[in-house]
Amino acid sequence: MAGRDEVRDALDVHLSLLLWELGFLPMPMASAINDHGEYLEALMPDAVVLSGGNDIGQTPERDCLETALLIHAAACRLPVLGICRGMQMINHHQGGDLRPVSGHVAVRHRVSGSLVGTTGREVNSYHDQGVLDADLGNDLEAKAWSDDGAVEALRHRNWPWLGIMWHPERDSPVTEADQRLIRRHLGGTALSISKGAHS
Repeated sequence: MAGRDEVRDALDVHLSLLLWELGFLPMPMASAINDHGEYLEALMPDAVVLSGGNDIGQTPERDCLETALLIHAAACRLPVLGICRGMQMINHHQGGDLRPVSGHVAVRHRVSGSLVGTTGREVNSYHDQGVLDADLGNDLEAKAWSDDGAVEALRHRNWPWLGIMWHPERDSPVTEADQRLIRRHLGGTALSISKGAHS
């Protein structure tokens, strides 16, 4: 932070709230903890959600932490959900490329492909870097595209990893389609949370 000796991790509270409301226990990670192996062993996550945010390369600590999370997820076969930058990180980790895209910042546009159904649907968009089919990393396959050919969703062929370029947490209310998508992908890790119940 300018004028202070502070480095901050940031996470939109709407994402944590969405995960909580879907029955998951979100645990934000601290990028300053350098012993990633011991950190992850202590936390023992059931799944990994990589959120949106700054571009890859702007915050090396975050990049290192997310790389460690993906290595851990691969070793343990954990579900991974990557949102926007999170999808880009999955692609980057698998040796893929990013490229500048236009017309994807603070707009809504149509996506189509097997992940979103035959008729497709409209989603929000907040990114200026993207992925085309030619940019996909190893063992990744595109599952949805925008009309200009940018990959809007991808899956790993062997591991339970899913990336989407839109932000479910930024829609108010969150669409039923996105709630179903997240539940289906992370469903095996949901907690049995009794909200508001008192004994």
